[in-house]
Amino acid sequence: MSSVAVGSILFFTAFIISPVSIHKPVVEPKPIPEKVMKIAEKTCVKCHTEPGNMMALMHLNLTNWGKYSAEKQAGKAKDMCKMVTKGKMPPKKFLKENPSSAPSQAEIKTICNWAASIQMKKK
Repeated sequence: MSSVAVGSILFFTAFIISPVSIHKPVVEPKPIPEKVMKIAEKTCVKCHTEPGNMMALMHLNLTNWGKYSAEKQAGKAKDMCKMVTKGKMPPKKFLKENPSSAPSQAEIKTICNWAASIQMKKK
């Protein structure tokens, strides 16, 4: 067997058995849309922006939203929807002191529609 043939066989063998990296399309992080941010300003920012409540900031820091990856943004948006839908956010104690901060059903739907629109597609 010629050295060219051996080289060709080695090249194709290496190509076939080498791990092929499949790249996912890069999804850029995006700012929160204005209509969702207006709701967040009413219901979330007092605790979830710096200097805010330290415990709240550990779960969601809207000040750092633009630094989150698109994947992390999608997860946080999904969590926001879940928490307002279940009535866990804003907390009852906060709402007792700030009753006008309660999101309406339409506002909850807006948050959840936005959250669903940015979820990462799994292959």
